[in-house]
Amino acid sequence: MILRNVLYLVLLMAVSACQNTPTKVSNLTDCPEVRPQVCAMIYAPVCAMGKNGRFTSYSSGCTACSHEEVVGYTPGVCTKEN
Repeated sequence: MILRNVLYLVLLMAVSACQNTPTKVSNLTDCPEVRPQVCAMIYAPVCAMGKNGRFTSYSSGCTACSHEEVVGYTPGVCTKEN
């Protein structure tokens, strides 16, 4: 019984480590599946989250989502980029 629980825990940890998707931020606007190729030169800064969970400021949501590594964004400049 204990061995089965330990094996289940190890399997669960292995599956969790293989996932590339960071945890979802509740107020994140998702990037579209088809990425924009051209964006208007409109300055409306956003804080975008990458697949690695790091946040970076971009000049607009369109500009942020044109990068494949970005999963979504929130309005405004990032208060802390990592």
